[in-house]
This record gives sequence, C-alpha cells and structure tokens, in this order.
Amino acid sequence: MTRVSVVTPCHNAEPFIAETIESVLAQSHPHVEHVVVDDASRDGSWEIVRGYAERFPDRVRAIRLDENRGGCHARNLGAREARGEFLMFLDADDVISPETLAALVDAVRDQPRGVAFCPWLRLRSRNGQWERAPADAPLPEPDADTALRGWVEGTAWTPPCAVLWRRDAYELTGGWDETLTLNDDGDLMQRALALGARPVRAAGGEALYRWHDSSRVSVSQSFLEERKLRSQVRVLDKLAEILEGQNRLAEFGPSLGLGYQRAALLGFQSGHRDLARECQARGESLGSRRAVSPTPAGRLIVRILGLERKEMLVQSLARLGIMSPQRRRLLQMQRTLEGQR
Repeated sequence: MTRVSVVTPCHNAEPFIAETIESVLAQSHPHVEHVVVDDASRDGSWEIVRGYAERFPDRVRAIRLDENRGGCHARNLGAREARGEFLMFLDADDVISPETLAALVDAVRDQPRGVAFCPWLRLRSRNGQWERAPADAPLPEPDADTALRGWVEGTAWTPPCAVLWRRDAYELTGGWDETLTLNDDGDLMQRALALGARPVRAAGGEALYRWHDSSRVSVSQSFLEERKLRSQVRVLDKLAEILEGQNRLAEFGPSLGLGYQRAALLGFQSGHRDLARECQARGESLGSRRAVSPTPAGRLIVRILGLERKEMLVQSLARLGIMSPQRRRLLQMQRTLEGQR
C-alpha cells in the first residue's frame, strides 16, 4: 500500500477550505489521508474542518491549535502526525485535480530521495470570479544542481500544491523553518536540493495555486517590511552555509550572488538601504555581475549608474508621475503600508 499524506495548514480560510478538502477526497489514488491543522482560526474554518473529519474519519484528520503559531509550525506538526510514505503540503485555499496524486506517486515511487513536480496554474480573481491563468515559472529541471540554480535565481519555482515529497527526501531537510516569515517554501526546497533530493517531473496531474490580491492579503504582511526582507536574506544565508560546508560555494556563487542582488533591489525599493547595501556587497563578493532589474531599460541604467543610484533616479521620476506599471503598483503598496502604521 502506497499511502499519501496531504498536510494542510488552515488559518481563517473559511471561504476556501471546503473546496480544498473536497479536491483531496476526489483523488483517484486509493490511499490518501488528509491531515488538516487548524491554526487557531477565528472564522468558521474549524467547524468546516471538524465536520469533514466526522463524516470521513478514515480520510480526514482534524487537529486544532489553541494558539496561532504560523503555517510552518502547522506543517511540521502535520508532517509528524502523518502516516504516509509520501507528503504533500497543500495550502488551505489551493486545489488539486483528481489525478494529481496518482501522477505524482507514479513519478517518484521508485526514486529514492525523490521530489515530484506536476503542472500547475494560477487562480486569479477577476470581477468576483476565480479564473485560471498560466503559471509564471517553468517546472524545475530534472537535475538537482540545475533546479537549485533556477530556484535561487528566480527562474524556476513551483508552489507546494504541485509538489510531492518522498518521506526520505523531506527528512533530509529537518522540516520547515518556523523562524521564517517569507519564502519558507523556497527555503525548504533549496535545502532539500542542496542536500541530495532528486527532482522528478510527473507526466500528469494539475494543481491550482490561488493568487490573492491585497484585498485579502494585508500589505503589512508583504515583502516591503524589513523583517520580511531579512527572512529572504536568511534563506540565502542558510543555503550559503550548506554549500560552503560541501565545498561547493564557489560553484554556486554567481547564482547565490544574484539572489542577494535581487534582495538588494527589494531593499532599495522599499527603503531599507542599509540592509540593501549589505545584500549588494554580499552578492558582489560571491561573483554576481548581472544587472538586476525587471526591465531591459532598468538593467541598462544599473550598468551605468549602479543599483542604488538607479533606484534613486527611478524613485525621483516616480514622484513626478513618470513610472512603469510595476513601479506604480509598488508605490501604491508602500502608501497603503504607511497608512496602516
């Protein structure tokens, strides 16, 4: 018997959690348990979760926390309670098609330390309706080093709802880092790939990753906060420490350096200049020479002026109303955040 355990952290997800549980119940794979950890929800989430556990006691396990401890704590607890040889971490607002777990298990069943990835799409809200939209990143390459470089550089990423872990691959990592406040899933995957996990692409299945705008996700929880940016930097620091211990830091230096440069860009954009300068210096010390900017024009200006001066110029132009759509959205988020303080 090949048992899959799906672990779902749930906090105030009343509008979505029933659909998520239903998608797990509909799986064609015959042996699936769904461990739902309610992280002290204040809405009706727990009543929904408990109701499913009472109706399907052999398929849905409900755990209730009295205190909100965060998604990583809930995932770690769920993984400890899970009985499956395979693990999926499915957020409380994401869904999977009926053939997804079967396709993922087929891909990774005979792959020691394997991590399987399946196709995925975004769910975006438009005029009050959830619509499918293309994924904005390709699946990782079936080579651990290539996949790791893509993850660090931001050219490859897969949401947890499209990932199935063999238990031995997950245990390489020691679990989710409960101190992180941003990029916790990236941290888990990067550590796994660096420590010997093997990426595998599934031939089928489909995961739907729900993308919320700021009407649901508070801007105060965004990357604009310094603690969030420091969390991103800590992810890079941890990976650098692992690679250094393996004598592979020089091999991955340019990729890691680019990751620090991208963090520096966010720091300059959000006003955390001292931290941004630290990241920029770290990136350059690792051998990154790429100009970081989302647009070709921006990259040209970075090459001429440097990253910090380029951001000063762009922000000056933005105050005059001259800005790209991306910059306009960033400015709106900054103003919203300032209004919440």
